[in-house]
Amino acid sequence: MPRKDIYHDSVKVALEKDGWTVTHDPLYLEWDDAIYFPDLGAERVIAAAKGTEKIAVEIKTFIGQVFQDEFYKALGQFDNYFFALSELEPERSLVMAIPLEAYEVFFQKIYVQKIIKKKNILLVVYNPLTESIVQWIK
Repeated sequence: MPRKDIYHDSVKVALEKDGWTVTHDPLYLEWDDAIYFPDLGAERVIAAAKGTEKIAVEIKTFIGQVFQDEFYKALGQFDNYFFALSELEPERSLVMAIPLEAYEVFFQKIYVQKIIKKKNILLVVYNPLTESIVQWIK
C-alpha cells in the first residue's frame, strides 16, 4: 500500500467540504501488468445533469524538495494514472491536487503553465491549513 502524502487528510476533508464524496482511499487500478494507486477516488451528484461526476485525485505537496525534480516525477506518475484510467474508468477525470503555496510560488512559472496547459492537466488548489479548496483550474 502506498504511503500517504502529508496533506492527504487535509485534501480529503477539503473535497468533502466542497461537496464530494470520497469513495476510494486510495483508488486501486490494475492495468496490464501494473498496479496504480491514485490517492483518492471521489464523486458528486450533478443535479442539472442527473448524474455523477467522478474524479481520481493525485495529491502533491512540493514541500522541501527540488521543485523541478518533483514536478517531473509528478508528471510521469500522472501520465501512468491517466492512461490506466482512460482504459479502466474513462468516465473518471484525473486531477492533480497542489497546495496553495506551491501554486503561488512554482505553478506561476511560464514553463510549468505551458506544460500543464499542453498536457491538459486539471488542477485543484487546496489550503492545507483551512482544509479547503481554493480553486479548480481546467
